Amino acid sequence: MLALIKKSLALTLILTLIVTIGNLTTPLLIKYILDHFIQVKSTDTAAFTLWTSLTFATFVVTSLIWYVEQLRFQQTAFTIVKDLRLALFTDLQRKGMRFYDKVPSGSIVSRLTNDTEAITDMFVSVLSTAVSAVFTLIGIYITMFFLNVKLALICLVLLPISIWIIYLYQRYSTAFYQQAREKLSEMNAKLAESISGMPIIQQFSQEKRLQDEFSETNEAYFTASFRNTKLNGLLLGPAIQLLSGIGIAIVLFYFGWASLSTSITVGLVFVFINYIQQLFNPIQQIMERLAFFQQAVVAASRIFKMMDDTEYVPAQVETATQQIKAGQVEFKNVSFSYDGQQDVLSNISFIARPGETVALVGHTGSGKSSIINLMMRFYEFERGDILIDGESIKTYATAELRAKMGLVLQDSFLYYGTIADNIRLKNEAITDAQIRAAAEFVQADRFIETFANGYDHRVVERGAAFSQGQKQLLSFARTIVTNPKILVLDEATASIDTETEQLIQEGLVRIRQGRTTLAIAHRLSTIRDAEQILVLDHGQIVERGTHDELIAQRGIYFSMYELQSKGEAITDR
Repeated sequence: MLALIKKSLALTLILTLIVTIGNLTTPLLIKYILDHFIQVKSTDTAAFTLWTSLTFATFVVTSLIWYVEQLRFQQTAFTIVKDLRLALFTDLQRKGMRFYDKVPSGSIVSRLTNDTEAITDMFVSVLSTAVSAVFTLIGIYITMFFLNVKLALICLVLLPISIWIIYLYQRYSTAFYQQAREKLSEMNAKLAESISGMPIIQQFSQEKRLQDEFSETNEAYFTASFRNTKLNGLLLGPAIQLLSGIGIAIVLFYFGWASLSTSITVGLVFVFINYIQQLFNPIQQIMERLAFFQQAVVAASRIFKMMDDTEYVPAQVETATQQIKAGQVEFKNVSFSYDGQQDVLSNISFIARPGETVALVGHTGSGKSSIINLMMRFYEFERGDILIDGESIKTYATAELRAKMGLVLQDSFLYYGTIADNIRLKNEAITDAQIRAAAEFVQADRFIETFANGYDHRVVERGAAFSQGQKQLLSFARTIVTNPKILVLDEATASIDTETEQLIQEGLVRIRQGRTTLAIAHRLSTIRDAEQILVLDHGQIVERGTHDELIAQRGIYFSMYELQSKGEAITDR
């Protein structure tokens, strides 16, 4: 792909050079017609027609080549940005959860859309203009020196002034564009957060506060953008236009003065005025395109800063061929910290054997979800080890871990499509029969078959038309259809009604058979049959045992169970 892009750019540069030569040639042809036919009132109609046709043909050919050149430039630009966008999206798939913990989703979307579009504008508007400008400037000065050395030297003085104006603009506009892009990213982040959290916003009457915050950010974006607009209005058009006028005045004054002592042709005056206009046109275009260039520089820095973030998914031995067969899980003195300073897990050790269920209970912040996060390899740990079938979890290929470990979260996520699509998740190896079997296994078939289209029933965004219990049953079906050796349940029944929970509990009895199950439990009544219950407090295992053993100890678990039992009794009344 890189070789093709280089070839395309090389061809585009050649076409740009041809267009520049054409643009420089036409004034010379017009000069010849003015000096040899119009000024001297020549009657050679055949020669006049020939030169006029040649000039017109040069215009036509130059225009056609210019069209092809612009088309190639834009095609190359879109190809480069398309590959950059794909590379950025691919890199996002490799990022670990630490990255997503610290970067707002709206900011990520802004980089993937707005910032990549800014780079497209740079290629299309800036590079093509800059390359054409360089060729044009060089060609014009070479031709001007060939026609009149003194006047060319006088006009050359205007070039450093133009460069100084460009430098001045670039110096001050960079900071303005940086501020504008940051405010735009912040505005996108607020917008994404507001849309995703609309139910909570309306429930707690937060509309006014969100409107005020968005208005404040929007105003800041307007201020930063308008500061640069004022700079553009001063330095982009007027300053360069003034220089162009000075150049034309110099040409007219020089030829007017020279005409007192020597003969000056109309064609020569026309060529110099035309070249002065051509000289400042690309400079003015560059100045106008600097706005796009500044946006692109800022956008590129934001994109590459995100791509340079090394918070990747924990590394695995991707070439490993070993497979998870039994599914025994062992935590050996595992300690973990999210920020590298304060441990959220301290010396966690336990064994979950095939066919057994190990339940994790504890108050909020005790470390339950952190154990699951490490188990699923969402975060890297540095102290201790997690073993599967006696081998470190780090030595398995990622594909093997994902294939043999099934995760059901408290908040199930459904994609736009059909029910079958959401269970299959684009895995074409899963047949329709397996999908139906998985749904029947978790008893999701009861509500699926009430739809006219059954498994082809459409699922709207995030499954908004389904109840929480129905979405959770589909999540169980999605997990069980892959037949995992290790089942991880992160408070999978915490947000559903009692009737649906009863269905899920009946399904879980069958789901857990022959599998190693790690379950975070919110309702302690759902884990009474667990072979081992681990009670966590401040990142440590403070109690362990079966339900009956922990009740007999009359410790933290006993207090939690008593509190829940009383709460359920009051609810039943």
